[in-house]
Amino acid sequence: MSPIALNDNVAAATQGSEADARLLNLKEAAKVHLRKPLPDHGEPVKKDYMYAFKYNHELPTHGAEGVEVPATTDATAVAQDLVARLSKTLGAGDAKGFAGLFLEYGVWRDRSAFTFDYRTFNWHAKILKAAEDLLPLNPVKNISLIAPSASIERPYPDLSFVQAHLSFDTQLVGASALVTLILTPNNEWRIWTLNTAIESLHGFPEIPLRDGHMTGDVSWATQRGLDTEAFAEQQPDVLIIGGGQNGLMTAARLKALGVSALVIERNARIGDNWRGRYEALSLHLPHYADHFAYFPYPEHWPMYCPAQKLGDWFEWYVSAMELNVWTSSTVSKSSVTASGEWTVEIERNGTKTTFHPRQLIMATSLAGVAYSPTIPGRAEFKGTVRHSTTHDSSRDWVGKRVLVVGTSSSGFDTAYDFARRGIDVTILQRSPTYIMSLTHSVPRVLSLYTPVNGKRPDLDVADRLAYGTPVGPSEEMGRRLGKELTELDYDLLEALEARGFKTWRGQRATSTQTLGYTKNGGFYFDAGACEHIINGNIKVEQGYIDHFTKDKVVLNGNREENFDLVVLATGFSNTIDSVRRTLGEDVASRCKPIWGMDEEGELNSAWRSDVGVPNLWIMVGTLQAARYHSKKVALRIKARLEGIAPEPYQQ
Repeated sequence: MSPIALNDNVAAATQGSEADARLLNLKEAAKVHLRKPLPDHGEPVKKDYMYAFKYNHELPTHGAEGVEVPATTDATAVAQDLVARLSKTLGAGDAKGFAGLFLEYGVWRDRSAFTFDYRTFNWHAKILKAAEDLLPLNPVKNISLIAPSASIERPYPDLSFVQAHLSFDTQLVGASALVTLILTPNNEWRIWTLNTAIESLHGFPEIPLRDGHMTGDVSWATQRGLDTEAFAEQQPDVLIIGGGQNGLMTAARLKALGVSALVIERNARIGDNWRGRYEALSLHLPHYADHFAYFPYPEHWPMYCPAQKLGDWFEWYVSAMELNVWTSSTVSKSSVTASGEWTVEIERNGTKTTFHPRQLIMATSLAGVAYSPTIPGRAEFKGTVRHSTTHDSSRDWVGKRVLVVGTSSSGFDTAYDFARRGIDVTILQRSPTYIMSLTHSVPRVLSLYTPVNGKRPDLDVADRLAYGTPVGPSEEMGRRLGKELTELDYDLLEALEARGFKTWRGQRATSTQTLGYTKNGGFYFDAGACEHIINGNIKVEQGYIDHFTKDKVVLNGNREENFDLVVLATGFSNTIDSVRRTLGEDVASRCKPIWGMDEEGELNSAWRSDVGVPNLWIMVGTLQAARYHSKKVALRIKARLEGIAPEPYQQ
């Protein structure tokens, strides 16, 4: 799911007059007031679980740090004035003047334009210190406004600001910026959030288009095979472990920068990581935000893409972008010196090849390894027990009784597949789950990417907005979103509770936002399973499996049940286990924590320049995240290979 963005197009879709809207709001408010509160089942995930962020501050609402932006405000003029002030302070390396442009609790987030890492500087003192360290090393020039035009944004009745998109240059990079400006009670415009991001390297543009005509002795298809097989004798600059979305999009970005890269994929075909999932799987959100780098989906692509079709798209992507991939290949041995010199042995079709890449990317998924709890008596149980990763279809279980353990997305999908075939299925819930309807969530979490009148938005602009809000303000807005969705989905949630299914408001009451940064699970976008729970087609039990007997599944409290199949939708371990399994204990033990939020508001190790092991990169995340972050990572790798990369800022 994309981060919460400071741009909400939902209000623009409201139909009818303002008077009608006010009347509707009054009726809804009265309805909400009469509702009984949903049950409070406590906090199944602690607020600080994998979440060390410590710079929370209230939104700069009207009457607090901000005042309402008048409708007559010329947003472009406000933005142009800011450009002049930024040009003066940044051009002169004036750290104090730059920091003085911010609210006291303003936030500067940099994605490699200044720090060559992902860093967030929260509040005035941190911004000033970073500016004092970074501005002398990164003289800024050519600051200008870019499309779309500066605008007044009013995401809530008590919050308004001017938003502008900028471009600028340092000595090393071309960069973009997204800035939000608050009008203060003193009638001054101050920066609330500034997100600066690397977009290009000076002197190293993406390579031009090839002619495409056959001018040599071999055809395009033959040459493609020769290019890939050449790595049996030559060394790639970058070795990428994993042929999923992160590995492939990063390979495409590197290729566009003229970098030699080889992708290592253990499956027999690219895309098998999706084809091998349960047959009923489709993506849980519309595809609007999931276009690949350089390769958007065609018109009329299914809104919720089937997994098998997505697997084919991965394969087409490799062909279209002419990426070099070895399939049916695994890492048999690896090591890295303290200075970052890699030795990686790859086994492919019984042959071992040793590589010494200058950079290595782990792109084997955010999930570590499948987690199956140890349950007494499992070996004696005469029924079938399997993890959801090895479950394919419900079609062979008609007339049987099935238990699905786990209530995150995989558990819901699996139970739904059984229920739609009329199979007797029960879902076992151990702790409350965050539920949201697609009807109400999609227009809010994907509004930046949703086509309007059949026209797709500019993906670069949508990404700049979606990834332009620092974690502190984003968390505050996430709480508001969570409250709004709870009210909108009240009838759904109440009906689930009536069936014995426990719901909650998400970690830190931020809907799915914080959960995405920590557990990367514990929630479900309702793709149809909830209706089957409500109508009784999916039964609900609370608790856990205590033990198995030969012919019984015994739940806690000594509840004995007969089930023919038990599907353990119990999730995965941390990414570090994938690193350990692939690159070995020595490498894994040297890695910093992977995933989870650090104290300043950046995810640990993901897309970062320093993961604890030199010349190692961790590429993880959704399709949308892969498209965005692959560019930032590829540019830093190119800079390293060219010997022009500064050390990442560590203060």
